[in-house]
Amino acid sequence: MKKISDIIYRLEILIASSAFAIMVIVTIANVLARFTIKKSFGWAEEIAYMMMNWSVYMGVCIVYKNQGLIAIDALVDRFPKKVQRILQIFTFGLVGCTNLALVVWGYQYAIASIDRITPMLRWSYIYINISIPICCAILAAYSFGYMIDTIKGEEVKEASLEERS
Repeated sequence: MKKISDIIYRLEILIASSAFAIMVIVTIANVLARFTIKKSFGWAEEIAYMMMNWSVYMGVCIVYKNQGLIAIDALVDRFPKKVQRILQIFTFGLVGCTNLALVVWGYQYAIASIDRITPMLRWSYIYINISIPICCAILAAYSFGYMIDTIKGEEVKEASLEERS
């Protein structure tokens, strides 16, 4: 299971970084074209939008995998360790269930957008919107994995305060 998680994590990094790089390159190329040849590429916005969507959703998966999201621990840290552990189990379960719901709703949204076509490239919006259920499924898997680890008594490694988003 750990090996599959590592492969998924590497894919997340590859997709997020590639999508971000493509978004930046296309945007810069479009701006340069606008200033040099006085013509804008109509398709550039569509590519940038798609790449931004994928880089953001995959980026959230990367940050969550490393427990780097901002957390307000001031109240939780005041409780005894046993209560903190129970709250952590509850939180991971709640986040996992929420993401499972988002998988269902995101899938329905993606399927509903299958006939919606981008104006310039004529691509289906499903290629943009399918990122929602895919990334929420990954987040749900991470959440339930962390919940199981916490139930087993294993500590979930958190990012340091400096590394949190």
